[in-house]
Amino acid sequence: MGQTSVLGETLPMKFNSLHSFAISVALIATIGCGSSRPATYPVQGVVQFPDGKVLRGGNIEFESQALDPPIVARGAIGPDGTFVLGTYEVDDGAVTGQHKVVVISDYEIGNGAERPGMIPETLLHPKHRSYRTSGIVKTVEPKPNTLLIEVEYAEKANDSE
Repeated sequence: MGQTSVLGETLPMKFNSLHSFAISVALIATIGCGSSRPATYPVQGVVQFPDGKVLRGGNIEFESQALDPPIVARGAIGPDGTFVLGTYEVDDGAVTGQHKVVVISDYEIGNGAERPGMIPETLLHPKHRSYRTSGIVKTVEPKPNTLLIEVEYAEKANDSE
């Protein structure tokens, strides 16, 4: 059996082969033979109110219901009410299956004290902020998806009087 020198020590060739094998296994485990994450499919759509007006700005999230832990896809809502979801990367879509949906649209201009009455109230009902209360469920299919997300208006303070 041959010998090799490591840090000035002479070791049997058998050690060198085992060392190479261990490094190879570690590299394969690190690189992987393929991605183990679930595939995503394109998801785009529009967020609108019952009267057909679009929500102009905010964020939308889809939380998968079939996976544990759930996988979340996110997207920004543009001024025209449209969105494109991304899960692992921007705009790469969402995993297939049923998803709970949340929509958040708030104005972030200070706290309003510096300009009383200048910050408009949000049009979006606050129930849409939580997966528990939003009531919106959508299905992503293994193909390009175009979805309509219907949301409710916020109740105005004088509506309850």
